[in-house]
Amino acid sequence: MNKKILISDYDQTFYLDDEDMEKNKKAVSKFIENGNIFVIATGRSYFDFYNKVNLYNFRYDYVILNHGATILDKDDNVISNFSINNEIIKDIEKDLQLDKSINNFCCSKLESRVDFNCKDLTKINVKYQSYDMAVTINNLINSKYKDYVNSYYVNNNSIEIISNKIDKSKAISLLLDNLNISRDNVYVIGDGYSDIQMIKDFKGYAMVNSVEEVKKIAQKEYKSVSELINQII
Repeated sequence: MNKKILISDYDQTFYLDDEDMEKNKKAVSKFIENGNIFVIATGRSYFDFYNKVNLYNFRYDYVILNHGATILDKDDNVISNFSINNEIIKDIEKDLQLDKSINNFCCSKLESRVDFNCKDLTKINVKYQSYDMAVTINNLINSKYKDYVNSYYVNNNSIEIISNKIDKSKAISLLLDNLNISRDNVYVIGDGYSDIQMIKDFKGYAMVNSVEEVKKIAQKEYKSVSELINQII
């Protein structure tokens, strides 16, 4: 049997509501017990992700955090980690216009709530007072610092910034090299902007509630990750 690997975004994909989570948990257990590999690829930080693991007690083999910046196995061993260039952090901080934000935080490797003075940041999160403000700043960061970072509009008027050396798709490729698994056996599913590249690069599927840019490139739409798993196995 060829081992398959499924990579799923978390928010609004693997988790929609508690009822759907129970279906997904059962499907994932069956998927793993059949000898396959299940991976969560999320924008969440280490702290925010493991709060959900402890709350819902779901299985996974690997997790890709902060939109690709950090990869861990289920035992918290770090497989890879990419940080933002330290030399541009202060400039980015100024351009984020934090005085107009509601809140913000930074991440570094396994630390999920640090400030801009911390070295080797893996992600910057900023929440603004309006959608328009968030999109404006997001576009500014992507334009001015395109040689260093990728900025994503995520949800609730928030943007998140990571190194442009990595994204979810590149992180998946790193993991595949580590596991020696063929790309033909890779399936991915997501709903948001940071999922676009992985959906383009692999057998990519979308949730029915996805942003239009994701729906346009997906092979098929699903109401639940459990539906995709049942099709795969």
